Amino acid sequence: MHENTPSISTSVITSEQAGRLVIVSNREPYTIQTHGNEIRIERMPGGLVSALDPVLRRRHGLWICWEDASKKSVELEDVASDEDSIDWDKIQLPYQIQPVPLTQQEINHYYYGYANTRLWPLFHYFISHCNFFDEQDWPSYVTANQKFADAVVTHTTSEDWIWIQDYHLLLVPELVRQQRPQHKISLFLHIPFPALEVFKILPKRDVILRGMLGSDLIGFHIPDYGHYFLEAVERLLPDTEVRIDRQNQRIVYQGRVIQVGAFPISVDAQKIAALVSTPRLQKQAKRLRDNYPSKYIGVRVDRLDYTKGILENLEALKLFFQKYPEYIQKFSFIQIACPTRTAVPAYQRMREEVEQAVGRINGLFSRDNWVPIHYFYRRFSLEDVLTYLMIADVAMITPLRDGMNLVAKEYCAAKVDLSGILMLSEFTGAAYELKEAFMINPFYIEEMADSLHRALNLPAEVRQQKMQALRRTVCNHDIHHWVQSFVDAFQNAVNHR
Repeated sequence: MHENTPSISTSVITSEQAGRLVIVSNREPYTIQTHGNEIRIERMPGGLVSALDPVLRRRHGLWICWEDASKKSVELEDVASDEDSIDWDKIQLPYQIQPVPLTQQEINHYYYGYANTRLWPLFHYFISHCNFFDEQDWPSYVTANQKFADAVVTHTTSEDWIWIQDYHLLLVPELVRQQRPQHKISLFLHIPFPALEVFKILPKRDVILRGMLGSDLIGFHIPDYGHYFLEAVERLLPDTEVRIDRQNQRIVYQGRVIQVGAFPISVDAQKIAALVSTPRLQKQAKRLRDNYPSKYIGVRVDRLDYTKGILENLEALKLFFQKYPEYIQKFSFIQIACPTRTAVPAYQRMREEVEQAVGRINGLFSRDNWVPIHYFYRRFSLEDVLTYLMIADVAMITPLRDGMNLVAKEYCAAKVDLSGILMLSEFTGAAYELKEAFMINPFYIEEMADSLHRALNLPAEVRQQKMQALRRTVCNHDIHHWVQSFVDAFQNAVNHR
């Protein structure tokens, strides 16, 4: 199936249009690590960097980020190595990376504060996790966004194409527009945009909306998020400021036309399919499978975040073994939880709760050398994750809320043999595209347990038909398709502004 994966469209890479593509994001695309006297440039993991890296290389682009990929991100694995002996001028990065210096106080209140204890929980409908009381968070968010905007203004021209990424930088479009009215500016939100009754809870909601409206194009994963944004603009900003064209998803604001659109992000399906087909990964997957003598294997891969529904999924597994005891010693579940935002107290508590839940379930159902839950709390490389996906008979991807969820798409891309069943939360952006998955309400624990039982008993031909359809969607709408569709819409929005 993967041979049908679209290649990167040449219009993004070889276009004769003037100006560079400029990415503005919270994190850097590369780090530099020293190992003794050896200096190594390492690309950061993740779909965004993988997709945009070749584009910026060919377009001689610029990446503006909050950490310096040439000096501030050095990790000295060999404590005997001497950072002062490094000749930084000789280090060749694939394109220009411009750091935005932030103080530790700004990081604490902009990133760990406003972005991740206000915007992140609210946009994911976790209002109880919102911290509205630290008075330093909002000023730091404004200051950090202003620093990013100033970097854009300083290091770009009106010919460049500015693509701002995610909820950390929602004020940047307007802050750039105020200084450079003719700049070409776009914004993509990688998390959900919430329904009006949730979004309106946010203090400074009008400032956030006006910040986003500095863009020529605003992109979301699925149409629902775009509709919620249009409704918020229509209801929360004065009629004298905005006019909404819902049919064409456009906003007229300050004499400009702003296009809104849905652009579901995806994975590099061709790369994944090629990796899982290599003899090395095939052997690695076989060795891994031999470690689990159970007849069936289930898996999920998450960041350890309260939005991911890990605790609810564990409760569903507990109920599954209670209702269907014949699967004791026949079904093993692998939970990979990647550390994230470890300085935030809510995430520290989450880790404790998950580890306690795993311990309780294993204590109840373990037999001889078999345990029901295998739990890993660490970072895995893409190849290591793929080996787990390759051996899984079922993937339970059941977040309580998720903007997209790329693990679901990675699972489909990895299943070149058409095996496996995808159980998917209906509250993910991925559910909008992956219709053949077993759709799950992650708040309904009994339904999850029963659905797992049905999935494990699905006839082989039905499993193959479902996975074939899922893979077709993922391969035909991969990460390169996402980049191309957004850039095409961006150029069209600029041409018609």
